Amino acid sequence: MLKCRHGYRSKGNQLIDLTHSPIHFRLYAITDRTLCAPRSLYDVLHALLDAGVPAIQLREKDLSDMEFIKLAEPIAKLCQSYPVKLFINSRVELAINLGVDGVHLPANSASVEEIRPQTKKTFLIGCSVHTLDEARKREREGADFVTYSPIFLTASKPGYGPAVGVDNLRKVAEAVKIPIFALGGITPERASECIRAGAHGVAVMSGLMSPENAVYHAKAFLRRLSRISL
Repeated sequence: MLKCRHGYRSKGNQLIDLTHSPIHFRLYAITDRTLCAPRSLYDVLHALLDAGVPAIQLREKDLSDMEFIKLAEPIAKLCQSYPVKLFINSRVELAINLGVDGVHLPANSASVEEIRPQTKKTFLIGCSVHTLDEARKREREGADFVTYSPIFLTASKPGYGPAVGVDNLRKVAEAVKIPIFALGGITPERASECIRAGAHGVAVMSGLMSPENAVYHAKAFLRRLSRISL
């Protein structure tokens, strides 16, 4: 069993105090509606919420703003009935207007410092990073958490070059204090390895967007991650 002191994560031989962090989830689901077919994204997310998935990033970058709003509004309403954090990728104004929990910024996008004045205090900002320097930069800007990827080779993120690996994940975890979510090729078995390397949690796309096996995979991740004390 993996053990962490309540409210802390490991950083080398030290423990990082996360007792005041607003990031109290370990599993972060990232959407891709094309993987859900023939089921709708709404139906798959409804099933994931029933299974206990605690955080969702609504990605769907290919949609226009109007198409995105049409997709997002019923999902945002659904999430109000569950203890879940809902993030919207990139579209800061839409995230604010829809009243969701936060936004997730791609690498090389707007500065966190530029966005904070537009939002309420409880609004969360996550960021994608692919290098140690990017992680440090986002921490300085005031990001609440980062996803670091791709840890392993993955078909869902083919454009980001070779896998960074668990050793580099460990280096990033040792260098920054904000929560890090390992992303890219993560399985329930690999989730434990990532947590041991210093990740706060894991972010998953393809494994949780399956039209037939989403709930099965979600429960496997949640069982594995439940062995870690928050």
